[in-house]
Amino acid sequence: MQLSALTILAGTLLGLALGVARFLRVPVIGQIAVFYIEFVRGTPLLVVLFICYFGLPALLHFHTTAYRAALLGFVLFIGAYIAEDIRAGLRSVSAGLVQAGLSMGLTPSQVLRFVVLPLAFRRVIPALFNQYVRLFKFTSVASVIGVNELTGSAMLINAREFAPFSIIAFLALTYLVFCFAISSLGRLIYSRLAIRT
Repeated sequence: MQLSALTILAGTLLGLALGVARFLRVPVIGQIAVFYIEFVRGTPLLVVLFICYFGLPALLHFHTTAYRAALLGFVLFIGAYIAEDIRAGLRSVSAGLVQAGLSMGLTPSQVLRFVVLPLAFRRVIPALFNQYVRLFKFTSVASVIGVNELTGSAMLINAREFAPFSIIAFLALTYLVFCFAISSLGRLIYSRLAIRT
């Protein structure tokens, strides 16, 4: 749960930065963002985790723990998907609203901050929480590199107690409850903040 929470926070911030960079087509940065997003979206999550746990430490000559590598991998992975959701939300804001903000004397950065981003964020809330649900389920993959997360812990208990049906049923129920809670929170926030047309 801690891994999921930290990943959601950092991944959302990374996705926001990348999404804005793509939307504004910032020279060089925008092109790097496009390459990064396409690379990550075209790479399996397990491969991203292997890169963060085995590849980067060997290449850059540093030591890391499995937990930190998993956190980095999940942030890099989910950040790319959130970036595309943010960019789609930004593009959904009509040009007329942007022109209205500029005509009121706002600078382009103020229009982005006070007009475009708030509207875009409201529109992408369902997509964001869908990514959060996917992420919570994806954390089970971290057990492959040795992170003692929910699924890994369940398998250790099963190896000791050998009660596969009850342990796996409890594991599935736990994922179901938390995913339902995340989805319900997303629906609640969306219903409060949704733009009425």
